[in-house]
Amino acid sequence: MVNVASEAGSFFQTDAELKKQKEKEAKYNYTEGDAIQLNTKALGLLVTGKYAYVAESGFSAKRINLETNKVVKLFKGHQGPVTCLALSHNKQIVWTGSWDKTIKKWDAKTGECLATLEGHTDFVKSLIIVGEDLYSGSSDTTIRQWNIETHACKNIFKKKHNRAIECLAADTKFLYAGSSDRLVSKWDRSTGECVATFDDHDTSVYCVRVWDDEMWTASADKTVRRWNTETGAVDTVLTHPDRVKSIVVAEPYVITGASDDAIRVWDIASGKLISTIEGHFDEVGCLDVVGSTLYSASLDCSLRRWSLTASALKEYNEKPKNKPKENEDDGLGLTEEEERELAELMDD
Repeated sequence: MVNVASEAGSFFQTDAELKKQKEKEAKYNYTEGDAIQLNTKALGLLVTGKYAYVAESGFSAKRINLETNKVVKLFKGHQGPVTCLALSHNKQIVWTGSWDKTIKKWDAKTGECLATLEGHTDFVKSLIIVGEDLYSGSSDTTIRQWNIETHACKNIFKKKHNRAIECLAADTKFLYAGSSDRLVSKWDRSTGECVATFDDHDTSVYCVRVWDDEMWTASADKTVRRWNTETGAVDTVLTHPDRVKSIVVAEPYVITGASDDAIRVWDIASGKLISTIEGHFDEVGCLDVVGSTLYSASLDCSLRRWSLTASALKEYNEKPKNKPKENEDDGLGLTEEEERELAELMDD
């Protein structure tokens, strides 16, 4: 139902949209999870040692000291939101991808931009380093393979997807790509040949993680699936109330972040939900784990950390939930016929 409110900012918002807005207002905080407030929305996250690297919508990436919660290095030079990050094996080089269609190479210590890689014709959305190569996935539907020393583009993986490449993962031999066309493709890195396609999801695949012969995928169809990478069989489906944006495996758990602002911890063996972590007030699109600590970054402009000990997981479930107060109808509800007439007028 469309809700016509008295305030201009609420004109033509649906009841569901207004309800969600109130829920976010009720959850607003920068304290839960030892929150580090960011300047802009978090789009990418990597945690290594005492540092977190965060890609932000504000055209920059940053390195944060997790012991002091202070930003110690800023990587600024992109002309669009920074969507993804990769870190060299020796942690001396940071790579970033952006909506400006470029990839930049940075000195992790000084913050100096060492090179800019061009070739993609649309947003760069995912980066991963495997051996001596950097792989980039783009909204132009292709994956590019770059030499990390010479910066030359060695290969272009294409003609398999017809929409954006959202995410990349790799094992010892193969590269995996999730797309907004709902497919996950498996590529032989040595030949650039697509050797398999996984197609059980109903819509966009936002995250792919691979361990041994298992692949976990997160989708806008509100599910997470576990696949056998050899047979393509799905043996686990975890259902969520909203789009699932991120996954990380920390045995014996698989952990998911979703558009309903929640983080969920699932038991891998049984597929049962163990704990729900609430603290964010916008979509949780980035997760990483170091030891028994989970790190999460969100569109609520925060980076947070959570203990994964058994006692902590129990406490998250016992914590009171922040819910908006139930108010009477805030506006004038339109009938179905009135909604159609309004839609026709707005289309004119």
